[in-house]
Amino acid sequence: MEIQAAALYSKGEKFKIEPVTLDEPKAGEVLVKIVASGICPTDIHVQNQEYWFPLPAVLGYEGAGIVEKAGEGVSAVKPDDHVVLGYAYCGKCQPCLTGAPYQKL
Repeated sequence: MEIQAAALYSKGEKFKIEPVTLDEPKAGEVLVKIVASGICPTDIHVQNQEYWFPLPAVLGYEGAGIVEKAGEGVSAVKPDDHVVLGYAYCGKCQPCLTGAPYQKL
């Protein structure tokens, strides 16, 4: 599947919107059609390399969308579910199992 992504190639440059090809979801992965997204301060810190992150990169972890496909073994969501993205969800620890992945143990 071909999508548009905001790619960053070097420190301090502007993000470049360009086509990226995604693989089908692997086991444990979900493909989400993003309908809303934001750029957070973390993305800007990475852009300026104030937070180290290997470049080139496609950044962004804040968004909301609709599940299009789910890989093998995914049971928490299914196609057509509306979801909000989060980078801290493992689905196995106590905060995730109680529906509060944003809480620290």
